[in-house]
Amino acid sequence: MGWRKFCPRGETGEGVGGESTIFTQAHKVLTEGFTSELALSFLYKNTNADPLIMSNLKKALEERGMGRNSMLHNCAVTAHGYLNVGTTCDGFLRDNLDWMKKASNWAKFSATASMGVIHAGHTTEAMTLLEPYLPPSAPASDPAAEHPTVSATGGYAEGGSLYALGLIHGSHAGSSTAKRLEASTFLRNHLRNSHANEVISHGAALGVGLTSFGSSDLSVVNELKELLYTDSAVAGEAASIAMGMVLVGSGAGNASSSANEELAEIVAELRNYSRETHHEKIIRGIAMCLALVNYGQEENADATIEEMRGDRDPIIRYGAMYGLALAYCGTGSNKAIRILLHTAVSDVSDDVRMAAVIGLALVLHKTPERVPELVRLLLESFNPHVRYASCMAVGIAMAGTGDAESVALLEPMLTDMTDYVRQGALLGTAMIYMQQSDSCNYRKIKTFREKLSTIISDKHQSSLTKMGAILSTGLIDAGGRNCALSLGSRNGFTKMTSAVGLVLWLQHWHWFPLMHMFSLAVTPTCTIGLNKDFKYPKKFEILCNSKPSAFAYPKKLEEKKEEKKKRVETVALSTTAKNRARLARKRAKEEGDGDGAMDVETKDGEEIKEETKEEAMTEGMDVDGEDKDAAKSNAKGDEAEEKPKKKREPEPTSFRVNNPSRITKAQADVCVFDLDQRYRPVRPEEKPYGVIMLTDSTPGEEEDLGAVKTPAQEEEADPPAAFEWTPPGHPDHPDTTVGKGEAGDAKAEEGSEEAKAAE
Repeated sequence: MGWRKFCPRGETGEGVGGESTIFTQAHKVLTEGFTSELALSFLYKNTNADPLIMSNLKKALEERGMGRNSMLHNCAVTAHGYLNVGTTCDGFLRDNLDWMKKASNWAKFSATASMGVIHAGHTTEAMTLLEPYLPPSAPASDPAAEHPTVSATGGYAEGGSLYALGLIHGSHAGSSTAKRLEASTFLRNHLRNSHANEVISHGAALGVGLTSFGSSDLSVVNELKELLYTDSAVAGEAASIAMGMVLVGSGAGNASSSANEELAEIVAELRNYSRETHHEKIIRGIAMCLALVNYGQEENADATIEEMRGDRDPIIRYGAMYGLALAYCGTGSNKAIRILLHTAVSDVSDDVRMAAVIGLALVLHKTPERVPELVRLLLESFNPHVRYASCMAVGIAMAGTGDAESVALLEPMLTDMTDYVRQGALLGTAMIYMQQSDSCNYRKIKTFREKLSTIISDKHQSSLTKMGAILSTGLIDAGGRNCALSLGSRNGFTKMTSAVGLVLWLQHWHWFPLMHMFSLAVTPTCTIGLNKDFKYPKKFEILCNSKPSAFAYPKKLEEKKEEKKKRVETVALSTTAKNRARLARKRAKEEGDGDGAMDVETKDGEEIKEETKEEAMTEGMDVDGEDKDAAKSNAKGDEAEEKPKKKREPEPTSFRVNNPSRITKAQADVCVFDLDQRYRPVRPEEKPYGVIMLTDSTPGEEEDLGAVKTPAQEEEADPPAAFEWTPPGHPDHPDTTVGKGEAGDAKAEEGSEEAKAAE
């Protein structure tokens, strides 16, 4: 085998099966989806999602009658997906199925697809979870069986479930290769047989693109091309975007590309087809496809991008801006920045200018502090599309930093005259505040959270602004507050999945179902130390030289307790009592029942004496108030003496982080390894962030280890204890013996009662 050449003698570790243990572990990481399982296990166990956020959001939408607004309902379902991305926690949806059923048509498609966001990476249970929604298919046991006929109408839940299946397998680059191939085969089968229904075709195409991401598989591309040539606007757009995902980063069609010639011909056909078709959706899909193909190509993509920039169709120029941003993503290229800035102020199309400004954030993601400086003047542009894009660019570049200057830059945009600019400002600010504690930015983050809930419940705000507030509610606490929007890896490399996911998420401006692509862009901020067997020692800790409040989770909302209305007693004035007593005396005198002090019954049914009652009332009116006040002040004084005020203890300046735990990028800068403990990192000079491989300084001692398990394995019940089964009616059957025992007890009780009676 080829790997023997690179493995020193004596380290192959060949066992009975002839396979090296070392390479088994490597195989597990590279192809069997261990990294995906690691992220899934962490997000499931450590989720800090606040259930009251969605409850309050649902209540606010229903109170104002906004629950009937399909767009806001769809955004609320999407926000729930963001809040729980990758955590598999879909309890809210299951508890509110009636509310979910309000979604219809494409909203139903999107709501079903949101299941894929919540269960992103949960590949082992994907088919089981989506089984109720998946379209019928030929039985796997009979390959020769015909595929069920697909109806030309409906199919929104079925199409959404196919899209969800793609999101589950495609959201993590490290998911299992075998599982991804299995899902891709299933989706391709539906893709070939669903051309009659554009909704199912749309979901199947996006699912195929996600499961075959970056494979450059010619057979998959040809199947998607067949769907594109049906000239269906909705299905054609999905097919062209999916082709871009399959060919991402291949550079097919470029002069200096090493890609297959057949792929280059297909890309050339796409360019020609974009000029022939009259569907804007298909043209936009092809433009985005060409942009994805040129990801990371830098100078090799210059000729293609220059040709697209000079096209008369603004949609092709729109694709050119994203193509340029992806080709130079993270490079900080001055040439790319110059072109983007020139286009942002000179192009006649608003959409093209918007794409150019957002592209700056992608090119400069490794030096994010430059983006606010570049777009400072663009935030004051007369063009609202440019202002919107500037807000989004600042949010993307500074995501998860809590930068006070960037927040201050976007603050005036929150009250902009244009509704979608306010939407962009809300989304951008939410991205900046991701994973920040309540003490961030002098506690202004708390004010921003309150502003979001105020906007949602304000009937005077426009739907687009409310849409931004609802989505921001999900973004700010994404992934159970354990995920961040990050385009770069720990070692400084640009993550292709995140960059592509972000660009496709930004297309929700034109097509709402693409909101779910956000699950590709986010990354769990999980720090976990593993030993050589990929188990995590529970006693391994990391020292954080900062106050615990600086990086703590935000405080969860508290449910408002309904105050019970106390019944106020009616106050009787002294004059009223005197009048009653006088009338009673007069009535008694007339009746001649007696003289002197006498008892009389008032209207309230109380017996009072003439003289004594008057005296008591007058004394009570004059003195009681003072006595009560004096008594209260004495009581308060006694309490103050008994309970002295507790002195607020100073917050510690450092604390220890357990294994595994959430450590953000900013927190990693103030964290250090404690090299005096039993487990030590293999590379102690690295920042304590991400996966850390550990060595054991005392391997002979007993270890307290935890295993990485999927949610399905975590919830699996223990097997029952051993038992012997006996049929009903058998003398040893539990029911028979219980019945006999009960009868005997009853007779014994009767006997004891008779004995007592005799006594």
